[in-house]
Parts: sequence; C-alpha cells; structure tokens
Amino acid sequence: MSGEVPEKARVRPRDEGELHEKTLASLAPYRDQDGRIYTIWATLAHHEDALRRFIVFGNHVLGKNTLPLPSRELMILRIAARAQAAYEWDQHVRIARRAGLADDTILAAATGEWDALDEVDRVLLAATDSLVDRQGVDDELWGRLTGRLSVEQVIDVLYTVGQYLTIATVINTLGVQVEGELALPLPVLQQKEEAA
Repeated sequence: MSGEVPEKARVRPRDEGELHEKTLASLAPYRDQDGRIYTIWATLAHHEDALRRFIVFGNHVLGKNTLPLPSRELMILRIAARAQAAYEWDQHVRIARRAGLADDTILAAATGEWDALDEVDRVLLAATDSLVDRQGVDDELWGRLTGRLSVEQVIDVLYTVGQYLTIATVINTLGVQVEGELALPLPVLQQKEEAA
C-alpha cells in the first residue's frame, strides 16, 4: 500500500496570518502545546472551505465515534504504518499512549502481530486491512464484525478507515512533515506479494 513519500513538503503549511477568521475559529482546538496550528491542518488550509467542512466530519471520527478510543487508535495506527504516513503515525502514537495503550500494543497492531490483542481489536484490525485492500469485507468478516458491534459501530469502522486513509494520502502526497522527533519509530512493513 505504501508508496514514495517526499523527503520535504511539497506544499508548505500556510501562515496563521493568511487565514480567514472563520478558519481560525475552526482550527482553535487543533493547536500544539506551543499554540501553533498542527502542520496537517495548516497545510490543508490552502483550501479553507474544504478544510472547515472536513473538520466537521473529522470531529465525529476522532471525538464522537462509537468505537472504544483505544481500539480506534489501533486501527488508525495500522493505516499509518501500512501507508508509511509518518506524520499520522506520530500524532496517533501520542494519542494512543494518552488512551492507555502501551508501545508493545501499538507496535503489535501496526505490524500485524495481533495474537495478544483481544478478539474485538483483532476483528477491527482485520476489517481495517480488508477495507484498505479491497474497500469491503467478505461475509465471514462481516459476521465477525456484526457479532461484536452494533450497526452504528460498524459504520464508524467504515468512517474511521475512510477518514484516516484520506489523511494518509494527503500526508504522503503533499509531504506533510513530522513536527520534531517521532514519538516511536515507524515500523517498515513487508509489502504483500501481489497476485500475478
């Protein structure tokens, strides 16, 4: 899944002084500990109308999602690792740690070493991989999902994968750079052999 990621930004983040007031209001919760707008949002601010609309959806996926926070973070970290989206990886390692996940669990989810994870997380990660690879799930996996989750939660699985696959694509294509050192090294995953 991962492709070539530029070593430097292809699109520079916009300066806060260039943004409209309504964009700044939308970005108020998206600042780092030093008060700077996160690089991903400052980069996407080149299209302010789309950014404000995207944030509304993103607020649901990140803040109002019906999935347990640790499980959702494992899904996002799996996507970030598979896409080799370092910025997404770094941000969500930090969120996952705040949600109580240990680095061993984070790395297990990212690398596909899921045996020690609970059954719900294994199903969610299998669904994540299937959605990334096939944009759907087969009947067996559908049964496993619906046997453990409500329909509302299954829809949030779809929204979570879609949102963070979109973000990984943005990060890798625009060259959004990590803000400082990675909180945890991004594992390099073996590429699956393509069927001939």
